[in-house]
Amino acid sequence: MEVLGFTPMAFLKWVLLACCIGSVFGLNSPTQSCYPNDFLALREFAGNLTNGSMITAWHNTSTCCQWDGVVCGNVNNGTVVASRVTQLILPSMSLSGTISRSLGRLDQLKLLNLSLNHLEGGLPAELSDLKHLEVLDLSNNMLSGPVSGALSGLNSIRVLNISSNSIHDDLSELGGGFSHLVVFNISNNSFTGQFNPRICSSSNETHILDMSWNRLVGSLEGLDNCSRSLQQLHLDFNSFSGYLPESLYTYSALEQLSVSGNSLSGQISKELSKLSSLKTLVISSNQFLGELPNVFGNLRRLEQLVAHSNMLSGPLASTLALCSNLRVLDLRNNSLSGSIDLNFTGLPKLCTLDLATNHFSGFLPNSLSNCRELKTLSLARNKLRGSIPEDFAKLTSLFFLSFILCVVISIGVGVALLLAVGLLKMSRRGAKDQIDDFDEDSRPHRISGALASSKLVLFQNSDCKDFTVSDLLKSTNNFNQANIIGCGGYGLVYKANLPNGAKAAIKRLSGDCGQMEREFQAEVEALSRAQHKNLVSLQGYCRHGNDRLLIYSYMENGSLDYWLHESVDGVSLLKWDVRLKIAQGAARGLAYLHKGCQPNIVHRDIKTSNILLDEKFEAHLADFGLSRLLRPYDTHVTTDLVGTLGYIPPEYSQTLTATCRGDVYSFGVVLLELLTGRRPVEVCRGKNCRDLVSWMFQMRFEKRDEEIIDSSIWNKNHEKQLLDVLGVACKCLDPNPRQRPFIEEVVSCLDGIGFESGKQ
Repeated sequence: MEVLGFTPMAFLKWVLLACCIGSVFGLNSPTQSCYPNDFLALREFAGNLTNGSMITAWHNTSTCCQWDGVVCGNVNNGTVVASRVTQLILPSMSLSGTISRSLGRLDQLKLLNLSLNHLEGGLPAELSDLKHLEVLDLSNNMLSGPVSGALSGLNSIRVLNISSNSIHDDLSELGGGFSHLVVFNISNNSFTGQFNPRICSSSNETHILDMSWNRLVGSLEGLDNCSRSLQQLHLDFNSFSGYLPESLYTYSALEQLSVSGNSLSGQISKELSKLSSLKTLVISSNQFLGELPNVFGNLRRLEQLVAHSNMLSGPLASTLALCSNLRVLDLRNNSLSGSIDLNFTGLPKLCTLDLATNHFSGFLPNSLSNCRELKTLSLARNKLRGSIPEDFAKLTSLFFLSFILCVVISIGVGVALLLAVGLLKMSRRGAKDQIDDFDEDSRPHRISGALASSKLVLFQNSDCKDFTVSDLLKSTNNFNQANIIGCGGYGLVYKANLPNGAKAAIKRLSGDCGQMEREFQAEVEALSRAQHKNLVSLQGYCRHGNDRLLIYSYMENGSLDYWLHESVDGVSLLKWDVRLKIAQGAARGLAYLHKGCQPNIVHRDIKTSNILLDEKFEAHLADFGLSRLLRPYDTHVTTDLVGTLGYIPPEYSQTLTATCRGDVYSFGVVLLELLTGRRPVEVCRGKNCRDLVSWMFQMRFEKRDEEIIDSSIWNKNHEKQLLDVLGVACKCLDPNPRQRPFIEEVVSCLDGIGFESGKQ
């Protein structure tokens, strides 16, 4: 899993802190010798590992300061200046085995990062001897057992991140003593006990506290003693109960507060207005009741308000209209009532509005048409009436719309369906108009004017070696609209007929790539090294004026989405054996991204339209790694909702963070599409309509597994294979990311599902 458990601002602060430490300690230098005790400690550490790309390299030389991941600095012990190991940085190195107690002998170590590996076992108690350690990151491994003994002596610790492991310990055993603590992240483990105030009261510098996804119980009264410097507090998905303490509202520096998935109750206090720095407020899936306090006028920095699945009642707080930075407003599954009379004119950045399953009445607000960034709009299952305002046609960014069941008019649901379809067509027409504006007359001028600043790089795997920028333009008919074969979040894709008769797919990246040419080239060349038979091969790239183009292998049979949901021949061609082969191939491609290539890649957007099929219907994953080209400084963290509606894991609504386990969830949705032939989100046709995942789990609860399977592939001869794949899909779709299998396990399961050849 590629998540540190930090939200975006937290990760940036962690990076800045690590960089500062790195600059103070000094980088390793070929001239530095290796302190004998440090050398022996590192050799012993490597000896405990059963796998890791650096093991062999470490044994080829005795100068440990030159080893991969090792940073040394000059340390004066009073009598002599020695070159000591001060940093050990080995994230995403495919390390397996246990953490050696010898690391406790690196007594000048200030930064230890072993995150994103496969390390097992407990933490050795000797780690508590690292009195100078300031940054400890062991996140995203398979560590277990108690940790209090290993952490108790870390008196200098500033960043402590042991998230996403299988650690069992009583939180009360983690005493205080962290007097310099800035970041504390134990999320996604199995800690028990009650909130321990000593953790956050020892330091006046604590900015981030993340205890989400554990098994903690009791009240939150211990928050009274925490440092008032706290900026982020994440306590999601535990079993906390009681009220939010009044002391919480005294944290004037608090920017992110998330307590979703607990059993908290009571009303939200009007004291909320004191949190003027608040950007994210997530209180969903609790038992809060009463009205939302109408005090949002003082929360001008608020970007997200997620309070769905509570017992909130009363009208919408009118002061929400003053939150001009609001991007997400999710109040679904409550008992809110009255009209939706919010003045949306003041919310130009709103991307998601979900007020479904409440008791709102009256008309659809016309001012909503001013939210031009709106992508998701759900007002279903309310008591709204009237027609859809014509100005809603201006909402050209919409990609999900649901208010069919909330429109109550005398001519019934059928007309409401037509209205919804009409609105979708207007939205698509707006997108089409944008394409039409780029017409044949304007295109050649814009391209030819930039010929002086062109660059074409072809990689060794390219099908066409003697290829020029001019050839590229001709092969796409100067990016003629007739050559468009795909459209996604990263830009349009054009079919190119190469001079040698071969074909290629040219992706024209949209937007500002955000980096200099050298950085862009480095990123693209790194992507080109991801070579696997189940990935779409990147063959080269081109910088042409303001355009950046990626050259891919052409997939003759287009996308899996097309064959499942659009092609009239899809049912006849996609028999069960073909679907199983596609699932196996796509899983292998994803496993390679997660574990096989260096650095590991989180796809972020697994879906059927990103699974392309060659002439033999072999699966190839597309669009991997592109987020770093357009958002290079976000690493794996984004302030946008990651992925595509219907494929987005439930935890992303809180973390906004892409992970390997999130990719596995999305792949589970793909398996469901292969089994059912249904889209992840379809037009509702009844009061009990659900998305595909919810529908599947309901059918399984009712013991109706056979009815889940697409009738065109159901066959008694295939029954075991079909139900086995359904079982794999259910594991991938577990709401708890910790319970989902790694993709390698999915590959093993799918490969183990035999198929009797010749039986269709």
